[in-house]
Amino acid sequence: MQRAFRLIGLAAIYTAGFFVVEIFGALHPYAWTYSAVPAAIVCAWPYFKLCQRYPMPGVAMLSVVLLLLLNFIIGQGHEFLVMGCFGFGMIAEGLRKLFGNCRGRWGVITSYTVLSLIPFSKTCVLWIDFETAMNMFMSKMRELYYATMGRMLSRTMLITMIVLTLVFAFSMMWILTRDWRPREDYHFDFDQE
Repeated sequence: MQRAFRLIGLAAIYTAGFFVVEIFGALHPYAWTYSAVPAAIVCAWPYFKLCQRYPMPGVAMLSVVLLLLLNFIIGQGHEFLVMGCFGFGMIAEGLRKLFGNCRGRWGVITSYTVLSLIPFSKTCVLWIDFETAMNMFMSKMRELYYATMGRMLSRTMLITMIVLTLVFAFSMMWILTRDWRPREDYHFDFDQE
């Protein structure tokens, strides 16, 4: 049972990284709209430790489910985030399986790179349906947000954000996994202490 708590604890630390980025997103609209970039840096270490300690199927999805729950609890969840979380989560799990049955270094690097795009699935509604997004978030926004949002939603900024997110996520995980040594015993047993 201790292993279960440790596993959930590490996944919760990964989720907390996103929460920290969300808090800073309240300071300025750029920090919220392009939150995927700092999140790619902040969440790298917890995900690395999670994969190193528990190189088994389902770890990426556990992280995604906790992240989704957190967003709904704080009132930031919507259907695009649900689709993004489960879509990116399943791709990440597939990549971990493809590269060494959840034990390979490339599985960790590529799965994290894919998961780093989850914050974009949260903010993509701004590019898809700006007016609905503004109405949805208006009660929580200050005038600064409303006045600035429209000016920063260019396609160039969107592409730049996606590229930077992928580069930072890939680079961070590449550095962290240079001496990749996953834990030997990765078969999860709820009865073991």
